[in-house]
Amino acid sequence: MKKLDDFDLDKISELLKYKESVILAKDSLYDFLKQSWFVIEGTNNFIDCWHLKAISTHLEACYRRDIKRLLINIPPRSGKSTLISIAFPAWVWLQNPTEKFIYASYASSLSVDHSRKCKGLIESDWYQARYKHLFKLSDNQNAKSSFENNKKGCLYATSVTGVATGKGGNFLICDDPNNVVDGESKTMREKTKDWFNRGFSTRMNDPKNDVIIVVQQRLHQEDISGHILDNDENKEWVKLILPMEYEKKNHTKTIILPTTGDKVWEDPRFEEGQLLAEKRFSSKEIKGLKQRLGAYAYAGQCQQRPSPAEGGIIKKVWFKWWKDTIPPQIDFVVQSWDTALTANEMSAYSACTTWGVFNDENNTSNLILLSVWRGRVEYPELREMAKRLYFDYRDTGKVRNPKFKGRNVDMCLVEAKASGDPLIQDLIRGGIGAIGFNPTNYGDKIQRVHLTTPLIESGCIWLQAMPPHYNKLQSSHEEFLEEISCFPNASSRDLVDTMTQTILKLKEGYLSNKSDDITPTHIQHRENISVY
Repeated sequence: MKKLDDFDLDKISELLKYKESVILAKDSLYDFLKQSWFVIEGTNNFIDCWHLKAISTHLEACYRRDIKRLLINIPPRSGKSTLISIAFPAWVWLQNPTEKFIYASYASSLSVDHSRKCKGLIESDWYQARYKHLFKLSDNQNAKSSFENNKKGCLYATSVTGVATGKGGNFLICDDPNNVVDGESKTMREKTKDWFNRGFSTRMNDPKNDVIIVVQQRLHQEDISGHILDNDENKEWVKLILPMEYEKKNHTKTIILPTTGDKVWEDPRFEEGQLLAEKRFSSKEIKGLKQRLGAYAYAGQCQQRPSPAEGGIIKKVWFKWWKDTIPPQIDFVVQSWDTALTANEMSAYSACTTWGVFNDENNTSNLILLSVWRGRVEYPELREMAKRLYFDYRDTGKVRNPKFKGRNVDMCLVEAKASGDPLIQDLIRGGIGAIGFNPTNYGDKIQRVHLTTPLIESGCIWLQAMPPHYNKLQSSHEEFLEEISCFPNASSRDLVDTMTQTILKLKEGYLSNKSDDITPTHIQHRENISVY
């Protein structure tokens, strides 16, 4: 019998550590990434950041089918493609080599490069020494865009608008579907959305169990991420939103492991402005990014909201908050409509905002937002809604408010275009004095906004805060402020149009103390009209 001294304990210890690392990498995508990093990235050092573990945890949940729809928004150069497009499929095949992947990016060259690197990882000495017994790649695979294994698993790389006819997958992964260069092109955004809806998302082999993953930096309100966020009515998508600088109001929580009891993941940061990966992007690098990208691009690409927190052309801080249970004395009420042609899902909204004019302690005219309505409706429903809101601007729900408040609107202003023209005529026939507004008299949308900014910046526009603490706006007013501050990058501009035409029309007469054009023959003074 051999004595203990006959064994090379150092070699035994080394072998045990090796076996432990092999098991650890197979069980954990995060550990697999760390161990294989040198194979994928060569001399580029692995920088251990918590967000990589967070993404890995969510991807593992996707493999288990605890998550079937995952949206990841994260700044560029954060290791997302290395993890999601290269390491992830190689790791999944350690669990189940029959899984099939379809990868797409805005350019085929990008997705093909990821495919090539993934294949290179699987063929590497590091991978083969550990896991070659689980499967092997099929012979004679010279295609750059795809490869298979002997267990029927495969990976196919394509591009946005690329042909995927006849191809199916268990994991459909879209890595950067929108190109930074084309971010401002509405034509390209619509083309990409059409491809995502009609092409890419229909490639699932088993729609009940297969997974769709979208990862990108935000480029525009109407990019693929915005499209998903706007249409996730059934709350199917888990949204992992990771801004470069932490924002408490946008704190991210997700449910990732519903089958295990460990259900909630949340952003570990708690201090405003805390960085995502300070080892990789320090405050100095962030400052440089802001200077190079500018406020709009930085807000989208790094903060994952395609508008600066303080607002774009119109700043959030310019609006005042009404923090009182007693409303101002309203002297004049204006209702403003921006209408769309149809209720089609891809069409614009019809929107209505109602505004009250009141004088402050300096006898200066101010505007307060009284109500907001927006919806995609066909013309008959639009006409009915216009009548309802004219007689009671609080009547914004799906069911008509039974408490009739009487006529509160002095002017009903309708943009004279699309379905606006027939709406004006129908309202007039119904005894409602609707007035058409021709926006082209004031230039394009951006020019019209610039014409209204002096009044907004002066602090004469008020939004309603929520009682009793008044530390946040009413929900419809918050929605209004977000869209206004995103302009011109907002996905919808209808609420902006209703505000600008109200201000521009009132500036012609009422707000400049003139009696011509829009000042009514008599103004109804209303004592303590409730605006809540």
